[in-house]
Amino acid sequence: MSNPKKQILMVTRPICLPWNEASKNFAYELAKRIKENTFHLLTYKNLPKKLANIEEHPIYTSPDLQLSLKQKLRLLKFLARLPAGIDILHFLFTPSPLTTAILKRTVLPMARARKASPFSTIQTVATLNFLKMNSNNWKTYLFADKIVTHSNYSKNRLLKLGVPNVTCIKPGVDLQKFRPRPKNKLILRKLGIEEDEKVILYTGEYVRLKAMDTIIASLPQLIKRYPALKLILACRIKSPQDAEKEKEVQKKIAELRLTSKVIYLETFPEMNQLYNSADVFIFPAKEMTGKFDLALTVLEAMASGLPVIISDIQPLTEVIQYPDSALTLANTERTPRELTLKILKVLQNNKLANKLKVNARKNAESFFDIKECTKKYQQLYKKVETTSLKSKQ
Repeated sequence: MSNPKKQILMVTRPICLPWNEASKNFAYELAKRIKENTFHLLTYKNLPKKLANIEEHPIYTSPDLQLSLKQKLRLLKFLARLPAGIDILHFLFTPSPLTTAILKRTVLPMARARKASPFSTIQTVATLNFLKMNSNNWKTYLFADKIVTHSNYSKNRLLKLGVPNVTCIKPGVDLQKFRPRPKNKLILRKLGIEEDEKVILYTGEYVRLKAMDTIIASLPQLIKRYPALKLILACRIKSPQDAEKEKEVQKKIAELRLTSKVIYLETFPEMNQLYNSADVFIFPAKEMTGKFDLALTVLEAMASGLPVIISDIQPLTEVIQYPDSALTLANTERTPRELTLKILKVLQNNKLANKLKVNARKNAESFFDIKECTKKYQQLYKKVETTSLKSKQ
């Protein structure tokens, strides 16, 4: 007799359109691909496509990613009254001391008291930038039976702190969706890009990565050396600080008389098509606080066969596994001048650009395929299930 499907609840922000937040996108990708289990997803309204192995729980009353107190209380109430049959709770969000304390001391004990059978917990922690290197307070952030990191850098940090049951599963991207394609002329026209113009793409943030000033300061020299150029700033406004920074950037660009050279996008319906519209992808982050260790946007750009320029920051550089698959900016090079030189190096050297394109795709295929990532999570679910079964005996 075959084992019944395991019931896995993905604890996330609202899983809904638009697909503009890495953790919820990642949770949805896992749920769609692992058919052996039934996944319970926390949604706002209904998902556009019904899948046999997905059960939706529309507990949220807003699609807003910045959960209000009301939305957080709805989530905690749902977890405390956990639906029958849940075998694993998989948490995918950056933890805080308050959230962790409430879950450990109140919500999870209440859920266990109401259930006839035990459940296990997994916590995927996409970044450890909230932890100080020599901190002993990891218990104020981490609470699950199994901890998953996105990078070996973070895994090793936790192991040194004495955190038990840590494993690293690097994220993956859909290699069919994100792949090299010719530029779409309709999209170029829609964005106001001439066919002979080269396009630089940045899909980071206005404030948190501290990259925007470097990017804007590099633009005058770039345009001077390469006039047929456009810069796309595809940055979501996540906070009042982001909105203020966007206004500051637009004012600065106007003062430089380069407004016609910059395209501002907050969201784009098909990100794969946006990558395919670019010639160079840049991610000159000065810090990664609150961001995925291995930024998915960088992996998507590499899978799309773009020449990529990123900062040489741990653990971000773990995205580079295949030789010569990206250019890096060392600590002393994260300046407007060095960024300009790196971009021009790609734009003016077709041989180098083609080499980076080919190797970036090979990097994604060899090390960041969502199918391989999915297999590792399925193995983890089985392992956690085995542990849970032993605890029942």
